[in-house]
Amino acid sequence: MIFERDGVAIHALDEGRGEPVVLLHGHSLDLRVWDDLAAALLGSGYRVIRYDQRGHGRSASPAAGYRLGDHAADLGGLLRHLDAVPAHVVGLSKGGAIALEVALRDPGAVRSLILVAPLVPDFPLSPELTDSFRKLARAIRADGVQPAILAQWLQHPLIASAHALPGQRERVETMLLEFPGGDYLATSRDAPDREWTVVERLGELAAPTLVVSGERDIPDFAAMASLVAERVPGCALEIVPGCGHLVPLERPEALAAAILAFLTSAAR
Repeated sequence: MIFERDGVAIHALDEGRGEPVVLLHGHSLDLRVWDDLAAALLGSGYRVIRYDQRGHGRSASPAAGYRLGDHAADLGGLLRHLDAVPAHVVGLSKGGAIALEVALRDPGAVRSLILVAPLVPDFPLSPELTDSFRKLARAIRADGVQPAILAQWLQHPLIASAHALPGQRERVETMLLEFPGGDYLATSRDAPDREWTVVERLGELAAPTLVVSGERDIPDFAAMASLVAERVPGCALEIVPGCGHLVPLERPEALAAAILAFLTSAAR
């Protein structure tokens, strides 16, 4: 289905019945990263909603760019369009940032939060990680999306562990090489559009919250997962052994088990 908000067409899937669970993919990925988890959730009687964020997958890439507030408004608008409020919100990496934004801006839309290797908006990233993102952005603008993905992003520590797994290499490459690059080619950047910071407001989150982190994730993301677990009241932290950043691809069975157990407890 196509959902349109503010003139931007968003490609979405709405499957199953039961309590709604919405899945938010990470940066440069698309809704296919959730194929395994979606199957497990549908098999357990949940309604599963997932979509390509603006600038990703089969959704539109606005030339003027977009901010985290646009992503949050897309999510809230889609859930209300589908009569799926409140929903259990699952976010991977940058999808976790969007989940946090929605939970703070529009708490009535969120029944529970599940943050998988989350990016925390306003968290100070290390110079090394920031430099790697800037290098990728420069390469995309200079050489094009696919050459930059092949030369840099597939080897990045956030991607490489999943890309190296038998059976996952093709899935990772297919998603990344079809990334439109909207975040980088837009005329404005995806920056905060509010005066407060997410970091300072984590303690206000009231929805039941689970953080899932790969044991081998890079230090910046491990630190962000720990920060959320420490500051969000009652937050649970699940560490997935032998796993890097892309938990839905690297350890899909373990992720599904953790999420289904959490959803069962959140429903009590």
